[in-house]
Amino acid sequence: ADREICYGFSSTLTAVGSGGTPGYTYLWSNGATTASTSVSPTVTTTYTVTVTDSKGCTKTDAVVVTVNPLPSVDAGADREICYGFSSTLTAVGSGGTPGYTYVWSNGVNTASQTVSPTVTTTYTVTVTDSKGCTSTDAVVVTVNPLPSVDAGADREICYGFSSTLTAVGSGGTPGYTYLWSNGATTASTSVSPTVTTTYTVTVTDSKGCTKTDAVVVTVNPLPSVDAGA
Repeated sequence: ADREICYGFSSTLTAVGSGGTPGYTYLWSNGATTASTSVSPTVTTTYTVTVTDSKGCTKTDAVVVTVNPLPSVDAGADREICYGFSSTLTAVGSGGTPGYTYVWSNGVNTASQTVSPTVTTTYTVTVTDSKGCTSTDAVVVTVNPLPSVDAGADREICYGFSSTLTAVGSGGTPGYTYLWSNGATTASTSVSPTVTTTYTVTVTDSKGCTKTDAVVVTVNPLPSVDAGA
């Protein structure tokens, strides 16, 4: 019977002679002289085979091998995330014969999926079109480590005094910026709270990954003194 293959694949054609006077020889249009021949056409091709029996009588038949184009799939651009975060991967099939299904290397069988790897991971996706032809693409999700930040030890001040808070970033990918809960954008900030206050600081590294710490500044009331009248 006629058959279909995907571009780049092969098919085995087998001729079966009968009748006449047994003792058959075969000759295919591709030059093969066996009953079976493996073909890998790049375009749709008609193969003819002539059977000759032991009396020299012949008969010809033909089989059409249709070559279906391969689909394409784009898994999207490689991307980076911070540890503990997620990313949505979306595969887009095209070409071939529309009617696509998708299978990702982590077992998901939808075009889009959300992933939260803890280490840098390569995700491959295979698209299959309605003719069963496939193509594969891959996307790398790089996981960047989180930075750390130390806002310093809690401290006490007397009412009316100030204290300098200093945050120290580390880890992650150096190139740190700071944002304090009082709006300061430097590593150090001078504060003069009138009541006990918790100050938080968020460090952002050069990959956009963040971490937060806090420091409590306790405000102690001033004593009173009376030196007399």
